[in-house]
Amino acid sequence: MSERGLHQIEDDLSETWLEDWAGAGVLEIEALLAKHAAFLSFLDSQEA
Repeated sequence: MSERGLHQIEDDLSETWLEDWAGAGVLEIEALLAKHAAFLSFLDSQEA
């Protein structure tokens, strides 16, 4: 089971499934990039 819970087939049949899927993907990418930026900031502060 994923972190988002059970997968419902009705979600795939909705008219907005593509936008929902893409939006969730963008949010995950943004979260990953934010973690990466925080880590780079941490490394920069250790060098100073």
